[in-house]
Amino acid sequence: MHVTEKRQITMPISLRKRYGLQPNVEVEFVAEAGGIRIQKQGSVSANPFRALRGVVKKRLAVDRYIEDIRGR
Repeated sequence: MHVTEKRQITMPISLRKRYGLQPNVEVEFVAEAGGIRIQKQGSVSANPFRALRGVVKKRLAVDRYIEDIRGR
């Protein structure tokens, strides 16, 4: 694949079929440490735990957290 002068990318048909990318499907580019990931807009990340990032506001050791939620 290459980027055209208009900054467009042509994705191979095998990938479009495999991931159900039909015309007018919105995609998003996600920056990651090793490069860029393309995904359907609004889809759940390949890493299901990424959606939970930031849910727990306290930074506690696991044992301390379990004691807190059990009320000890």
